[in-house]
Amino acid sequence: MNIQQLIANYPGTLYKKIPFQPERGTIYFYNKPYYIAIPLEKLTDRERILIETLLSEETPPNYSPASQYWYDLLINDHAFNHTDENRKIRIIYFHLNLPLNNADRLEWHDALKGFFDSNTSFVYLSSQRGFIVEQTVLLSEGELDAIANTLANDFTVKCSFQIGLRHTVSPQLKQIFVEELHLFEKTIAKANVKNVTCVESELFSLLKPHLNKYSTLEDIRKIIAEDDTWVTIIHAIWEYQENISLAAKHLYMHRNTLQYRMDKFYEATGISLRKMDGLTIAYMSSL
Repeated sequence: MNIQQLIANYPGTLYKKIPFQPERGTIYFYNKPYYIAIPLEKLTDRERILIETLLSEETPPNYSPASQYWYDLLINDHAFNHTDENRKIRIIYFHLNLPLNNADRLEWHDALKGFFDSNTSFVYLSSQRGFIVEQTVLLSEGELDAIANTLANDFTVKCSFQIGLRHTVSPQLKQIFVEELHLFEKTIAKANVKNVTCVESELFSLLKPHLNKYSTLEDIRKIIAEDDTWVTIIHAIWEYQENISLAAKHLYMHRNTLQYRMDKFYEATGISLRKMDGLTIAYMSSL
């Protein structure tokens, strides 16, 4: 959409890159990257029907005091309050693959809220996306995956979540938020996105192309490609943080058998899966 042409055709049109409260007597919608409010008096009935057909009308933001605080700090560029600098939070980003009608959207919001504790804040940026600020109780990746499945069954739309890292509230939080949100937007643009992704995993995926440039790792990639059991083994050791006993249990493998396979990998590649540096290189080579 050509925003300048829209303004020329409909004087009084307001647009911003952040959600805002439009004036009464306007039609408010989101067309990436802009939130737009067009005065109804400037539209013919035919033009209004056309706009409503092409674009999803948005509900103007209406935040609780707690959510308004996070909106102001992370979106609206309000000054950081140093009395908050000892607080730690985690942000979960979410996106719906399809918009819901107003009634279903309100019901979806209530259903989502019911899975979290009372200290959690919800900031909706549009009818399809927003973020959640956790302060005390942090849900696990498995719990979020179950929530996504439940919501999909109840409302027939898919919700994707990205779990951010744990951060101290500080003047740097706004930039951290922007970077994590950018990672999430890149993730949901891909096909077959998982219900739940994590910032640390997405950062790893950004590093992989840099590793692929090195011929030094070519033999390692070939060994892993020729025997796909290496992927399962390496990922199990990675997931269980080098705890061989837990990794072996996950693989339904005797601990001594797993250690034998790790020794064989070292003989073939020169990389030790017992060392974090070696395990990291092997893990990234297997992605």
